[in-house]
Amino acid sequence: MAFIIWNVGTRPPMRLLRDLGKITWRGAWHFVLGLVILIAGAALMLSVTLLDMQHEFTILELIAVVAGLLVESLLGTTIRAYMYNR
Repeated sequence: MAFIIWNVGTRPPMRLLRDLGKITWRGAWHFVLGLVILIAGAALMLSVTLLDMQHEFTILELIAVVAGLLVESLLGTTIRAYMYNR
């Protein structure tokens, strides 16, 4: 643990700012992309609801979000490792 702290503490300030900016930009980009995909999925899901729009949409959207979180939990690390090591 001390070596990790030492490595972070000895990083030059400009490199630290560049790395933080890169991480912040990547996180913001992933958030925006995920939000767009979530809204597109919700719009498609809304077109499937027939009778009780609020009740059906809520249940279907909840199932879709839970399924997405399960897939991310089970396969997310493997997929990211594959994509970054190409």
